[in-house]
Amino acid sequence: MGDMVFDLVCQHCGGRDVRRWSRGESVTVTYCRSCQRGMSVIGIAFFSRPAAEVARAA
Repeated sequence: MGDMVFDLVCQHCGGRDVRRWSRGESVTVTYCRSCQRGMSVIGIAFFSRPAAEVARAA
């Protein structure tokens, strides 16, 4: 699997953010920039690895 992009929303103040994680990186809590509370995931997009990287892994 490649990168993941998370659409986030703060359940407290309604703030929104987008966070990208690379393959192999630990996913952690994203805190709202406005109120410093943890944000909830409202959408996830998965991106596959580039074809050249997949060919090398095979």
